[in-house]
Amino acid sequence: MKKQIPLSFQLPELADFESFIVGENEQLLFSLKNESDRLIYLWGKKGVGKTHLLESIAHYYQSMDKSAFYLPLLTNSDFEPELLESLENFELVCLDNVNQIAGDKLWEEALFHFFNRIRESGGRLIISAEKNSHNLDINLADLRSRLSWGITYQLKALNDEKKIEALKIRAHSRGFMINDKVAQYIMKRTNRDLSDLMALLDKLDYASLVEQKKLTIPFVKKYL
Repeated sequence: MKKQIPLSFQLPELADFESFIVGENEQLLFSLKNESDRLIYLWGKKGVGKTHLLESIAHYYQSMDKSAFYLPLLTNSDFEPELLESLENFELVCLDNVNQIAGDKLWEEALFHFFNRIRESGGRLIISAEKNSHNLDINLADLRSRLSWGITYQLKALNDEKKIEALKIRAHSRGFMINDKVAQYIMKRTNRDLSDLMALLDKLDYASLVEQKKLTIPFVKKYL
C-alpha cells in the first residue's frame, strides 16, 4: 500500500489535456502520455503552459486510479525539502518550477537524493523549469547531471490565433462564451502571457456574474 501524504492544496479542476492547445507541442504531449518515458524535463518561459501540463498529467493518472503527486516549487512556499521524503512511493511525481530552488543547498541535496530514490523505485518523474537544465543555476554537479538524464522538451509558445482559441476553450469550460472580437480586444490591450490572459478572463467572468452582464467590448474596456 502506497503511503499517502496530506496535501495543503488541490489540483485545479480545469487542468486537463482537453483544455490544452497543443500548437507545436504534439511530440511532448505524446511523451507525457507514454509511461515508458520515465523522466521528462520540460522547460519554457513563464506563461507557456508548463503548470497546466503538469497538472493535466497528474489528473490523467488519477483518472486511471494511479497515484500522482503535483508539487509547485515557489520561492514563497511553506514547503520544506523534507516533503520530498517518501514521494518515491507515488507512481508519478510532478515537480513544477524547479528553477525556484536552484542555488538552495538544502533543496538541491534533497532533490538529488529523491531523484535516486524514485529511479530505484521505478516511479515516474516529470520536472518543469524556465530554463534548460544546462542553464539552471544548480550548484550541485551531480543533480545538474541527473536533470539531463531523461527526455528534454522545450514547450513552445502559442501564436496569437491559438491563444484566442485557448481563451474561448477556457470560457466554455467556465460556462460562458467569448466571441472572437472580444478575445482580440483583450489580446491587443493586455499582456499576452497566456497565464495572465487566463487569470484576466477568470476575473472578467466573476465581474460579469456579479453585474449580470455579458462579456462585451464595452464591459471589458471598463475593467482593463
